[in-house]
Amino acid sequence: MTELVVAWGRKELAGDLGVPVERVRAWERFNTIPDKHWRELLDKAPKRNIKISPELLIDLAARN
Repeated sequence: MTELVVAWGRKELAGDLGVPVERVRAWERFNTIPDKHWRELLDKAPKRNIKISPELLIDLAARN
């Protein structure tokens, strides 16, 4: 999930998901993004020109 955070940008991801930047930093540190945010990630990714899919999120989570 770290790759996704880096591609998205910490501040931008925090703003898009309505969470503090510190929380995004913790996700990056632990290489995870809680699945409760996945639908919103999938909805907002195209606006950021980021290509993700449910399968990619599952694959990234499985690496952890």
